[in-house]
Amino acid sequence: MIEDPNILLGLLVGGMVLLLMAAIVLLVREYASDRLERRVLATVGVEAVTRSGSAAPFGAFGRLLQGIGARIRSKSSLYSEDDLLALETMVAASGLNPNRVLPMVLGAKMLLTFLVPSIAVLYGLVARLTGMQFLLLVSLTLPIGLLGPDWILHFVRKPYVAALRRGLPDALDLLVICTESGMGLELALEQVAREIAVSNKAISVALTKLLDELRVLPDRRDAFDNFGRRSGIDGFRRLAAMLGQTLQYGTPVAEALRSVAADLRRDRMVQLEAKCTKLPALLVLPLIVFIMPALFVVLAASPILRVLDTLRLMAHGHH
Repeated sequence: MIEDPNILLGLLVGGMVLLLMAAIVLLVREYASDRLERRVLATVGVEAVTRSGSAAPFGAFGRLLQGIGARIRSKSSLYSEDDLLALETMVAASGLNPNRVLPMVLGAKMLLTFLVPSIAVLYGLVARLTGMQFLLLVSLTLPIGLLGPDWILHFVRKPYVAALRRGLPDALDLLVICTESGMGLELALEQVAREIAVSNKAISVALTKLLDELRVLPDRRDAFDNFGRRSGIDGFRRLAAMLGQTLQYGTPVAEALRSVAADLRRDRMVQLEAKCTKLPALLVLPLIVFIMPALFVVLAASPILRVLDTLRLMAHGHH
């Protein structure tokens, strides 16, 4: 048995880092798999993608997490329906497939919930920690096990959500142009998703999913609701609500899209103005740390050097 607590601590920290890296690798592989499926979908059609996607290899560890998560999702009472819906929304907003990634996240949460505190307990026993130190160690490692997968998802989600926010006004402008030219909503969505795929892949994927649900679901309002819920962004929810009301009351789609696009542009300008007002306060620290020392050296170095030279000459004169 390893007697040195420092060596054991290093091994435990390395094990936790390896687990987190494995979770990140699985999420990246899932994202790459989704991109491959979309490319195959554009080439050979939906049926072939369905067959290949069902047998996508994730490795033994990924299958283990999927099995644990599927059992928790179907039979366990650890998570309520609201919790599962919130977690599914987070996964979908990250640009991942919730049907495959959500069981992996649940399995990772369950595995880390038991594994990380168990490692902390083992370390406390080997290192012979006191009661307060032992309790503090376990209480610090428990949130890592519970929230580790959520932190990874949040890290994956940030660039995806930023791309959605950045590309939504441009997509709405293109939708307005397409609908005013006489296209229907589905044809306009398909055209915009194709044109914007080069500049903003996240918007293209979101519009493609909306288009697929519009063609499959019996009630179009359900497709719009899923579209707003999937992204987790206020602009998408407003667009989904507007499209649902347009479908219900029969108002012109182009006029409603132009109104939402103008509102989003206005909100974007307000956000930029708010960031500009915060800029002087944010510049205080760089000014003090980086610019003030350089100014002090430039302005005060020459007089100080002249004073030192004068004092040196006076000292030599007295000698």
